[in-house]
Amino acid sequence: MSVLQSNELTVAVDEGSHAGHRQKWLRLAVSAASVAGVALLLGALYGRLMAFGVRRDEMMFVPPAQYLPDWELYRDAFFNHVPNVAWFFHYMHIAFSDQGLLGSARTGVFLLWVLLILAIVWTTLRISRSWLLAIFSAVAIVAADPLLGQAGMAATNNLLPLPFAVLGIGLFLSETMDRRPRSSLIFVAGLCLSLAAGSKISAVVFIPPVALAAFLLPARVSLRARLTGTVLPLAAGGLVGAMPVFWYLLDDPQLFLAHVLSFHTGPHIDYWIANAADEPGLAMGLGGKLQLAFEAWLAGGPLILVTALVYLFWVAVRAHHKGEAQGGDCRGQIGVVLAVIALAAALSFVPTPGFPQYYIQPLVCLPILGALLYRQIGAQDRQQVVPVLCASMLVMLVISLPRLLPGLAGLASPDKFTSARMVRGGQELQQALASHNVPEGPVATFMPLYPMEAGLEVYPEFVSGQFAYRIAPYTDAELAAFYRMAGADDLENLFGKVPPAAILVGYEPDLEAPMVEYAQANNYLEVPVSELSNRYGQGRLFVRTKGGLD
Repeated sequence: MSVLQSNELTVAVDEGSHAGHRQKWLRLAVSAASVAGVALLLGALYGRLMAFGVRRDEMMFVPPAQYLPDWELYRDAFFNHVPNVAWFFHYMHIAFSDQGLLGSARTGVFLLWVLLILAIVWTTLRISRSWLLAIFSAVAIVAADPLLGQAGMAATNNLLPLPFAVLGIGLFLSETMDRRPRSSLIFVAGLCLSLAAGSKISAVVFIPPVALAAFLLPARVSLRARLTGTVLPLAAGGLVGAMPVFWYLLDDPQLFLAHVLSFHTGPHIDYWIANAADEPGLAMGLGGKLQLAFEAWLAGGPLILVTALVYLFWVAVRAHHKGEAQGGDCRGQIGVVLAVIALAAALSFVPTPGFPQYYIQPLVCLPILGALLYRQIGAQDRQQVVPVLCASMLVMLVISLPRLLPGLAGLASPDKFTSARMVRGGQELQQALASHNVPEGPVATFMPLYPMEAGLEVYPEFVSGQFAYRIAPYTDAELAAFYRMAGADDLENLFGKVPPAAILVGYEPDLEAPMVEYAQANNYLEVPVSELSNRYGQGRLFVRTKGGLD
């Protein structure tokens, strides 16, 4: 070898070594930036969630965290939903009791966010084998406008079923792509789907397409193999996951169904028909519901996600026509996801009135569909997809910044968190009662979290907020017998038996008017308060004095 050739070889080796070092440092930089980005995104989510204003629905879902297991759901307190969510917040309160009732519940919601993101990333990565698509899917869920509102920020049952639904569907689809699915993972899929349905009754929509598909997938095996390897494990997991619901259902079927079913199909609708004028823009008909669906599915982040899916579909179809498709035959799995999306979308229009949170369930299935489409695309086409996914992620992040950035800034002032304000409100309420030597008794209010944060007694009839009280005039006597409730006409009798130590109002003037009249008629003293205000109004506190009720 000549000297010249030797020098050229040395230069080539050096250049290769430098290129290798550059790639190594580039990978490290990308990894560090990704970790920092995830931390910032989670911090922004947590800050937004903790500062999000209190919602009426939280008066229904959070109190069970304290009164369970001493009180029994449905029998001792009105609760119009399936039981998993109540027990979830109860266990969150045990784990994070130092944060107060609302604080522990909101922390639980944040953990659900983490679980949902992990479920989306794991499912899409397992199906598509693409980290880029997995990260894109996670960003798409975080940037979904409906989930950055009440549906994903308040401590309710809206977010709880979603991680389990994603895991259940993802496990089922990924396992049935193989000729010999693992029964243990199919069992877990059924378990997750049942846990989702036990968290929110509308999440039952995820089950029928998967249950039917269990008889058809994997496609190239015998029916007997599907029955033993897919159908039976899925059903077994589903039965185990449904045990909490079966426990309450079998214990007292009429009581359970009166709360979970009859409420939503009877007095709940009648109340809103009679009071629709008090809620401008309330979606009572198909037109209003279509507008809510459009805003949830085809605006902001979800619109960008749908656009990216259309592009992936076009690329996948083109790959099939060119004979370059990869990933095996996924048509059955794609059909399952499309059926779930269609069914979830259709049933979103069933509840009356419609609210934005009713339209979020189809959104979590879209990333799974994207992963199945991406799996079909050849290596060359995947290079063309990269800039589309990167640009889409960037736009989604940009449009969600106005909502996320204030949450990141709010981390510097935890004393301004809604949960902290709720605790201070409870403390002020407790101090007011102590300073005025108020006789013992429960606090009457449609905002039970305030007294409960301070460990004060509340009426079982109002521990779920206003929801039982306001439907009293629209509930027939036969159904009312199953509810622990008191309406405006029942206050004199209720307060006559156990006089309230205090009456906290100021949030629902029309509903609270009989309480104010009772306080004034019975010489209750109005005490000025400053920490009992929220998005619904400024609290007014009436306390019982020794001369009261004379």
